[in-house]
Parts: sequence; structure tokens; C-alpha cells
Amino acid sequence: METSIYLAKLMGPIYLVVALGILINQDHFRAIAKEVAASPALFYLTGVIALIIGGLIVLLHDVWSGWPIVVTLIGWAAIAKGVVRTLAPGWAVETVSKIIDNPNAVTATGLVALALGAFLTAMGYVLAG
Repeated sequence: METSIYLAKLMGPIYLVVALGILINQDHFRAIAKEVAASPALFYLTGVIALIIGGLIVLLHDVWSGWPIVVTLIGWAAIAKGVVRTLAPGWAVETVSKIIDNPNAVTATGLVALALGAFLTAMGYVLAG
């Protein structure tokens, strides 16, 4: 449980800041995402980084019960993102482009990140002490 709390304390505020950045500066977020998607090297690098971060989370935190399962699922989602960006970059770029071009999808992405950030921050700082 201690690792869950530490990871929630780390990840929660990061998700909150990123979510607010996405929601407040949607045009800026779209520009960044388009630039990353347009650069094969940068897109590949972000996939490798996602693999590393996801792998670390799963390696250090393989918990499948209670609220900490959210942390584990985020780790597995990062691994999946890294695998897709590394092995199927064409499809991944196409998917990212569809999301970038849809204002509702960008807002939804920000809201999901906001919910995750609020939840993890609450678990790490408020409920878990």
C-alpha cells in the first residue's frame, strides 16, 4: 500500500496539471500533439518513454485490488501506448490525428486526466494521509 500512496502522490498532481493545461490551452495542446505526430523520431521516442514508465509502474506496483488497481492500470495503459507507437506508428499517428482534430475528444481527454488526477491526489494525500 505504501508504494500505491507514493505513486498516487506523484501521479495525481501531474495528471491535474496536465489536464488543466489541456483544458485551458486546447489550441496549444493540439499544436504540440500535431508536432509530435509529424515527427517520426519524436513519436517513436515518446513510445519508448511510455514503455519505460509503464514498465516501471507495473514492475513496482502489480496490485489488483482496491483503489490501487487504478495505478496498475495506468502502468499497463502506458505499456500499451508504447507498444502501439513503436510497432504500429502509422495507425497510432492516424488515431492521434483524429483526436486532435475533434474538439470534443480533446476536452474529453482533459476531463479524463482531470478525474484521474483528482482521484489519485485524493487517494495519495487526503484519504491515505
